[in-house]
Amino acid sequence: MPRPRPRHVDPGPNWLTLRSLQRRGAVVFVHPTASPDPMAHSLGLPDALLDYPVDSSRAIAKLHYSNTISRTPDVKYVFSHGGGTVPFLASRFAIVDAMNVIPGAEERGSFADTARRLYWDTASAFSDPVLHLLRSVTGLHNVVFGTDYPYPHDDISIGGLRTLRRTTELAEEERNAILGDTASRLIPRLARQPV
Repeated sequence: MPRPRPRHVDPGPNWLTLRSLQRRGAVVFVHPTASPDPMAHSLGLPDALLDYPVDSSRAIAKLHYSNTISRTPDVKYVFSHGGGTVPFLASRFAIVDAMNVIPGAEERGSFADTARRLYWDTASAFSDPVLHLLRSVTGLHNVVFGTDYPYPHDDISIGGLRTLRRTTELAEEERNAILGDTASRLIPRLARQPV
């Protein structure tokens, strides 16, 4: 079966779909794709190194600053890879908010508030520095376990799980939340059922 063509997030032409997702209170998983810019590929670097983290950030910025997230308050957006570069760039989002250079700020609110209602997965984002940054920018209450399987080698995916199980960056309650409790809250039918 042919792979679907990658699409970049643009709420304009997809507004009917977004309204439908809002009515359903849907969970929307957003994964990055390769840059459409041929210059990005001229460096000879894998897309996962720079393009994917930046693509996630571009999608989050577009959804926030187009007021799509504020207009779909019942949609639960899950961004892979800890949101790409967004936790690192959070202060830049705050500066743009403070400058009030993008119309619609009254409707959308601050990015800091938006970031706390989004969900983030740990695929390629499971190291202590990343967890620390996510905690400080978004809180860990909406972080879910992710692996990016089957793309990385098994030892990388399993290594991410082992890291999350062992890290001292997480309290036991945070660890349990990331490793399943938050996903059960996000999608209740996935919760463990009593036997």
